Amino acid sequence: MTTHATPPNPLHILAADPTGRTLGLDFDLPPGTLHRLTLDGLWHEPLLWRATEPATEDSWGRLLPALKAAGLRPVLLGGERESDGDQPWNEELGPDLASDPDDFEAGALLAEWWADNTAPAEDEEAAAVADQRGAAVVDGGVELADGLEPGPEEELADGAAEGSWRAAHAPGQPAREGGADLDDAVALAPYGTAWPGLAPACPAVVDPDERAAEVAAALVEYDILTAPRIALVPAERSADVLAAIGWLGPLNYDEDAAPFSAVLRSWEDRFGIRVVALEFDVLHVSVPHPPRTLEEALPIAAEHFAFCPDNIWQDSETLERYAREHLVGKHNWSFWWD
Repeated sequence: MTTHATPPNPLHILAADPTGRTLGLDFDLPPGTLHRLTLDGLWHEPLLWRATEPATEDSWGRLLPALKAAGLRPVLLGGERESDGDQPWNEELGPDLASDPDDFEAGALLAEWWADNTAPAEDEEAAAVADQRGAAVVDGGVELADGLEPGPEEELADGAAEGSWRAAHAPGQPAREGGADLDDAVALAPYGTAWPGLAPACPAVVDPDERAAEVAAALVEYDILTAPRIALVPAERSADVLAAIGWLGPLNYDEDAAPFSAVLRSWEDRFGIRVVALEFDVLHVSVPHPPRTLEEALPIAAEHFAFCPDNIWQDSETLERYAREHLVGKHNWSFWWD
């Protein structure tokens, strides 16, 4: 398998010229290193460049010209520091496990995942596993509206009330033996277990890259990310960043990042999303064209449930609550895989 960087890999030029001027930049890159280390050892070429200093609020926006100059996409990388002050990102990259997003169709993927997440479980194993899943979901909750002022971050409460629906779910094994009950019907309303199909596109409002820079600044300002550093990834599309580096964030669901990039491509086309930040199991994307009403948000909530069921299982309990609290007017979508 291969990575999906734009050939030839422009990161090779940074090995000879760390300033980035040779790439066509009209400014010097901050001090940084090329990253080749992966879960299985050294990759055959650099996967990304990462700054050695902590990110600032303007880091993402300042490096956006690298996209036009060399096809390098800025992304914030956050995560816990090791004792030596570094971030063990090699444990989060598996480029040899990533296939090609071209091989997948977003609608088919989401329909399949929806079916998986709503099908009756064969035994009680799902409930037993769910009882051990008490970690909180931290959603960036960055809202940029009415003058584009970022609102305070929202930290979702740890140990949210365990309704019978979520308590009977585990990764890849959603509903309990015997099918849906009243709680299931409430949780999945207004759709039930029937896949509602792809949500309509939302009308364009602002430039997607400008919005992404604003969301990135808010993520840093409000300490949503742990020890973030700015990075540059060679990828043809923002959605392809995950596949290009073989990000292993959803490892408990799928070790191949390409299907997730394929869905992000569809969201990029319909909603203008940009991959803004990655942590070890959290993805943050900016949304320049968010849904404006609950009616618009509900079918998107269904896609989010298919894409990352933990967002609903471990916090919101229902699609309607998730749509109302995390999608309507929100310019940042965050996904966390337990």
